[in-house]
Amino acid sequence: MDNRKLSETISRITRESREKFKREPWPSPVSEEWRRTSLAKYDLSGFVLQNYQNREEITSRKEELLSTDFDIHIIKASGKAADIRIKGDLDHKVTVFNPLSLEVGGIEIPDSAAILVTDAALRADNRTSYLALSSLDDSLFIIIPDSIILSKPILVEFEASPEGDLFLPNLFVNAGKGAEIKIIQKIKAPGGANVSGFLQVNCDSNSNVHLATVTEIENDSVLFLNRNFDLSEKAVLSDFQSYTGGTLVKSRTEVNLAGDKGEARLYGTVLSDENSHIDVMTVQHHIEKGCFSQAEIKSIVRDRGRSIYQGLIEVEEAASLTDAYLTNNNIVLNDGARADSIPSLKIRNNNVKCSHGSTTGKIDEDQIIYLTSRGLEREDAKDLILEGFLSRVYNQLSEPVSSYCSPIILDKLKQAEAVY
Repeated sequence: MDNRKLSETISRITRESREKFKREPWPSPVSEEWRRTSLAKYDLSGFVLQNYQNREEITSRKEELLSTDFDIHIIKASGKAADIRIKGDLDHKVTVFNPLSLEVGGIEIPDSAAILVTDAALRADNRTSYLALSSLDDSLFIIIPDSIILSKPILVEFEASPEGDLFLPNLFVNAGKGAEIKIIQKIKAPGGANVSGFLQVNCDSNSNVHLATVTEIENDSVLFLNRNFDLSEKAVLSDFQSYTGGTLVKSRTEVNLAGDKGEARLYGTVLSDENSHIDVMTVQHHIEKGCFSQAEIKSIVRDRGRSIYQGLIEVEEAASLTDAYLTNNNIVLNDGARADSIPSLKIRNNNVKCSHGSTTGKIDEDQIIYLTSRGLEREDAKDLILEGFLSRVYNQLSEPVSSYCSPIILDKLKQAEAVY
């Protein structure tokens, strides 16, 4: 693709997104999706349009890997050049770039890059997503050609500024026909950070994509995250998301099964403690026939934390033979904590199998008694029960992704003494 045309597409979409951000108010509890998350409680003064034109740094490219555990390792800090490390034999097969590098040329960009940005703009529907797309200076693109199989994961680390500046960590991924990839997206934010990100993943026919989004958000930070997946015929997706900390985290994940016989499995873990408010929504949108989807989200809430899960299965008229379900399980560790679960269905075709369910409760005292009778201390017994509660999700993930992601919440559970 002509890089100039891609630059023009990006400029148009960022300009339109900025204008929509100016016109659109912040989401309010009038909307069902936001009914349990009132933004009036939070300081959003840092979420304003900014001028990034003075940035001079562009994408760097190095072949030596930071770790042999990954085929590609990318670190993108707010306002700084991307540090891209690519395994040598993949350097001319996989396209990784930051839009700022288009200005200096030298990179041949596939047409799918413009499609990714255009699709993201079509999915954006509220002020948080318009803000995320108002600048792509801190964005990254990963384009995987047809039939490429990566044996090890791609690790993408986004790091917000410690000064509390606005950070827009957008990630655009295209998996070509028959491609097989694993990607871990990590978002790190110090105290007081303001983060609004967009994830757009296009899965071409017969592709197999494993993607995980994990966060390390400190107290007093706010994170808005819009995640969108578009699946073509016989594409297979395994998605995982994990949230801990932050004064407010609002995440929305939508999977559009737009090709026959696509499969999507959505998993997630949440740890809400202290005064953190974590609101996660998933949408399993069945557009074409014969597709399968499931969602399984598990939350642990303690202290004065609150978790909210909203799950929607939506089936269009043409999506006969849909097989879809979702489950949400919550453990509340003390009386000051709260977990809300809102599963729902919108079915426009009678020839489907769809179901949902949720549970919320405390740790079973009988389990604690059993484990302590076998020699464990009470606190160790509780930790073991919580690990077992989360392990069902982690066991569904591919091994490299699971081994990287699972310690994030488990370690935090052990770092502080919980109030039960």
